[in-house]
Amino acid sequence: MLAGDALSPQNAGMASDTPRQRDPENDGLNLQALIPEHFARFFTFFKPGHTEGVVPARIKELARLKVAAINECDT
Repeated sequence: MLAGDALSPQNAGMASDTPRQRDPENDGLNLQALIPEHFARFFTFFKPGHTEGVVPARIKELARLKVAAINECDT
């Protein structure tokens, strides 16, 4: 696992706001530290759509989970 200072301050701030599930099998691979520019672009795209708008973020997340369950996706 990489130290918290391995991420840029912007990516670290965005990552700290993102809920996480621990996966003991994949604990050693930190893609956010390996390809930070990708995650910076992803969070720039994801954050406004998830946190802004008329529908609260928790409802959007419930809808995302329901769509994933209907399509038999692992979330």
